[in-house]
Amino acid sequence: MTRTLLGLSIALLAGVAFVLASGGVGPILASLGAGFQSAIGRLSPSSGPLDSGLPLTDYPSIASPEQPYTNEDQIDLDITVPAEAVGDPAVKVRVYLALEGLEPSPVGEWPVGATGHLVVPFELTEGRNSISATLVRSATNESEHSPIVTWILDLKPPKIAIESPEDGDNIDTPDAVIRGSSQASSTLVARNAANSASISTVAARDGAFEFQLPLVEGDNEIQITATDPAGNENTRKLTLVQGSTEMRVNLRASLYTMSVKNHPSSLQLIVLVSDPTRDPIAGARAFFTLQIPGLAPISNELVTGADGRATFTTPLIGELETGGGVATVLITDDTYGEKTDRVTLNFVK
Repeated sequence: MTRTLLGLSIALLAGVAFVLASGGVGPILASLGAGFQSAIGRLSPSSGPLDSGLPLTDYPSIASPEQPYTNEDQIDLDITVPAEAVGDPAVKVRVYLALEGLEPSPVGEWPVGATGHLVVPFELTEGRNSISATLVRSATNESEHSPIVTWILDLKPPKIAIESPEDGDNIDTPDAVIRGSSQASSTLVARNAANSASISTVAARDGAFEFQLPLVEGDNEIQITATDPAGNENTRKLTLVQGSTEMRVNLRASLYTMSVKNHPSSLQLIVLVSDPTRDPIAGARAFFTLQIPGLAPISNELVTGADGRATFTTPLIGELETGGGVATVLITDDTYGEKTDRVTLNFVK
């Protein structure tokens, strides 16, 4: 027994001596740690997405419509996702809707998927729809909102209010000037069934519109169609009756018979121009021509005044001869076109 204990003691002393001779316990512990870390490394997965928990630094974008007005309540949102979120199964796109006068509220979430493009079906509410989107990884990890895009769902047809003329009115001009109002930016088309004439215009920002549409004698049934920016249509009919459209031209001379030996020093021509209702026409161009035996032709152009009159006075200089003369006037008006009148003159001894 004594010998056995003595042998164990000698072996223990030899082991301690070996450790001390090799530099202590540090290298041995370091060697064991390195081997442990190598084993852990072999057990760790080599690839695959990990939720880092880092905040999302970018946000998606929604393509804007060509124009915001529509009469269709179902649309597709074309959403572009930033590269940092593509392929991350933990990230979703959250869409927000803000109705007029209300704060944005989330209406749905969609997984990002493996591409940077997302098409999301969306149902509009009548009126203004302001839509934005964010990226969401968790309840506390959400990106900033994207820029707002707007759709306006309009389901009502545009009004058509005709201010003048009234239905059934008599029109004494070749064209009818139709004035009224509708929804701003609506396209309006007027068609006259009597002569197949048509004309279009766009309502101003205040909704006002004006047409100038050719008429024919008798009844003219005019159909006015308005189409608003959303595509809604409305139609209004108007019947106008066209009577005589000719302006009246009446030429007079200060003298009709004159002596060639004892004639006056001048001759005056007066024209009166009026519309079919006998109201004076101002601003019409009057071209006078005077032919007197023995003299060269005399001409002049004037413009009618507020009373519809134009007066041409010409001196009678030279040797007049007996015979017949003639005075003519050609009237030109932007509304009624052209018309002439003439008077005969008599030159005696």
